[in-house]
Amino acid sequence: MAAYYVLAYSQLEAYIKRLVEDSLNTLNKSTVALDKWPDPILGYLLHRTEKLADDYRHYSHSEDESAIIDRVAKTARKIAAWSAGRSVLPQAEATHFLERKKYPSPKNLPQLFRRLGVKDIWAVIGKAGRINGQLILSSLNDLRTDIAHEGRLPPGLSLTDFKDRFQKMRRFVAALDRGVSTHFCSEWIARADWNRAMT
Repeated sequence: MAAYYVLAYSQLEAYIKRLVEDSLNTLNKSTVALDKWPDPILGYLLHRTEKLADDYRHYSHSEDESAIIDRVAKTARKIAAWSAGRSVLPQAEATHFLERKKYPSPKNLPQLFRRLGVKDIWAVIGKAGRINGQLILSSLNDLRTDIAHEGRLPPGLSLTDFKDRFQKMRRFVAALDRGVSTHFCSEWIARADWNRAMT
């Protein structure tokens, strides 16, 4: 049972990875204008692709503005060129958005979906499934961590408890799926395009 649970949790991770990939692929293929992209997606895309972090770190230590000013200016010119249609916005690569956040822990999930423009994933999940998604994921993750560290099920965990965890995992996935689709389709992606990409 322990191995089966760890496998099921790994499938939860695979599902979230696929949801992020499909969401970004659908947005990349859409006709949504640059100025209509969700701010967090555009912000993360720019920050990641332009690799500004090193320059900001250097500036914070040395207070020498020259490097960061040059980098920000180049980034601003790229944004202007993308907005005017003179160059193409780089694809929003799922691997960049998933970086260091793909494991479905209660800490990673809000940060991952914030990169996708979902400011409060727990509220989105709660509204879509009428559940406390943070509490459910914490419980599921804690059991997985116990199994991974101890190599066995915790004492007293019955088959009924085990089945209940799977039911909670299914409810969590259904609420996440419904909530994220509603989020994207409310402003940026046509429902028909979303449904085609997600099937």
